[in-house]
Amino acid sequence: MKIRVATLNDIPILLKFGAAFVQESPNYKNREFIAQEAQQHFESLINGQGVIFVIESRRKVIAGFAGSMGKDWFNNQKIAIDHVMYVLPEFRKTRAAYLLIQTFIGWAAGMGANRIQCGTTTDVESKGCIRLYEHFGFKQYGTVLDMEL
Repeated sequence: MKIRVATLNDIPILLKFGAAFVQESPNYKNREFIAQEAQQHFESLINGQGVIFVIESRRKVIAGFAGSMGKDWFNNQKIAIDHVMYVLPEFRKTRAAYLLIQTFIGWAAGMGANRIQCGTTTDVESKGCIRLYEHFGFKQYGTVLDMEL
């Protein structure tokens, strides 16, 4: 497995991952996936508004992680924030997610982040995802509540 920063050439596979992510998630599958919106978001991250990392196995992209920098509303602390992590199902019991999180932590440190906030809202292997984040030293705080209108 090889990890690298995504380029605009990766957008088509990232869009496939995005559609699969939404379809697989009990929390997101009833939400519309608009490829053009996802593409614009990915392009903005790649073009400097954040970062996307991908993992290749045998020259095939098998996973990705998107994130950006933000800040608290009440101070100037820089916070690295995850947007989405997706690993193809057949690679979920490999080191792919571990490498993505490890690389994002390194990126955040290099960007001068004071903290990192990551989460899982998909209801897909959430307990395993939480355990993996905790392995790196993340602590669970609060709860995300969602209501459809």
